[in-house]
Amino acid sequence: MNKIKVFNNEIEMGLRILVILKCIYPKSLDVEMINYYDYFSLHSKDVGGEESLHPDVPNRSGELSVKRGLIQDSLKMLMLKGLVEHSYTKSGIEYIASEEVAPFIDNLSAIYTQDLIKSVTWVCNHFKNMSAKEIRGFVFNNKHKWGSEISYCTVGNIDE
Repeated sequence: MNKIKVFNNEIEMGLRILVILKCIYPKSLDVEMINYYDYFSLHSKDVGGEESLHPDVPNRSGELSVKRGLIQDSLKMLMLKGLVEHSYTKSGIEYIASEEVAPFIDNLSAIYTQDLIKSVTWVCNHFKNMSAKEIRGFVFNNKHKWGSEISYCTVGNIDE
């Protein structure tokens, strides 16, 4: 029997990708930048925002290394639905929102979605003048801090 993932599935990631690509339009992003923008949007406090959309869990920067496959699967689904288009650039494959994305996103009204849109908008404005190389450098120089404020999860010693 196939189990359905409730969280971190292609639909949830796909929604976040659509919001990011709508906000960044007419710019296109590769998988790496989508991954960074997704992390920044969920954990905006880590990158200078006021409040993160998701909780500050320990070692959350690890999310950056495990989502690539999910992002690629989500992009395939979104392209099949005509919501995302891809192009081949000198940097590699990049993805851009299709003309169907704006009306689709504009019709979503869940509180989480509205909060996500606000967070993504802040991230897009905050990083809009940075190149991909600068964003990579920013992540490299800061990811060790994201989730390190909680050094352990237990109290006391094992021998107590």
